[in-house]
Order: sequence, then structure tokens, then C-alpha cells
Amino acid sequence: MERRMFQRPVWRLGPAPTASEVSEARFRRFVKELDAYERRLTFQRTLDAFLDLYSTWKRTRQRPLKLRLVMLAFELHRLDHEFRCELFFPDERPCEKSSSAT
Repeated sequence: MERRMFQRPVWRLGPAPTASEVSEARFRRFVKELDAYERRLTFQRTLDAFLDLYSTWKRTRQRPLKLRLVMLAFELHRLDHEFRCELFFPDERPCEKSSSAT
């Protein structure tokens, strides 16, 4: 009896997958990769919009742009949890307590 040293063991626990099962697995992998691509593309477009808006705010110091900047920063963090941004708006004075709040 001849014995091979480097023979691979067969670990199949069930029948081989059918052609339709293989196609379905490939399709699921494609959809997963497409979703990741769309997420990266959405992040990049949102980042571009954020940077454009920040540049506009730096030039104009328009108050309505600040809220949009904060919203875009939150959206960027939602799309990529590693995204961090500290927005600092130096055109405003620190908040002061109102003397009418008795």
C-alpha cells in the first residue's frame, strides 16, 4: 500500500455547493463591495462639500453657514467613525449670562 505524505484531507461536511448557490454567493459579495464603494464615494463627496463650505465661511463669516458645517461634520462622522473635526468659530464672543434671567 503506497501512502502519500502531502495528501490534503477532505473536510467537506456536506454536498458541494450548486451552481446557483455559488452564483448567489458571488452576487452577495458584489453587493457588499458595491455598498462599500458607494459609502466611500458618499464620504468623499460630503468631505468635498464640507471643505468648500468651510472655505466659503472663512471668506465671508456668514452665520447660516456654521450650522451647515456642523451638520456636514456629523454626517462625515456617521459615514466614517474615525473622522474627527473640531470646529472653532473665532468670530463670536464667548457666551455671557443674561442679567434678565432672574
